[in-house]
Amino acid sequence: MNSKLLIRAAVLMLALAPAAAMTGDATSLKEIMQGLRNNLVEISDGLLTDDFKLVAHGATSIAEHPKIPASQVQLVAAELGQEMAAFKQLDNFVHDLSLELRAAAQALDRDAAISSYQRMIEGCLDCHRTYKERVAAVLRPEAEQQSAL
Repeated sequence: MNSKLLIRAAVLMLALAPAAAMTGDATSLKEIMQGLRNNLVEISDGLLTDDFKLVAHGATSIAEHPKIPASQVQLVAAELGQEMAAFKQLDNFVHDLSLELRAAAQALDRDAAISSYQRMIEGCLDCHRTYKERVAAVLRPEAEQQSAL
């Protein structure tokens, strides 16, 4: 291949990459939650071994987790109605604590990191206790919903 053809192919790939990414399947809420669970395990391991880089990495991953697909947000909002604001508030609480945890890890402040982590776990458990069953039910594939009847 000549260099002009290679350049054209590269330009075409760069131009099509965003469109290809947009047409791919978005990460589902269930997959996001599984990733967050793995991040919590990573943070626990880091705290147990005084590996603050591991703690900071897990906290950053939580803070920057993928967005819930819009179609799933709509289903959850329809199910929760006016409770959606409280649901979002718990999400923001955990997000803010992940940033606080990352800062504590970067400062090598074990006590602050543990405190942030404990509050973050409490926020996760509060959300799960309040919403997990309803959210999981509304997001369950239709075939599974009908077999549950």
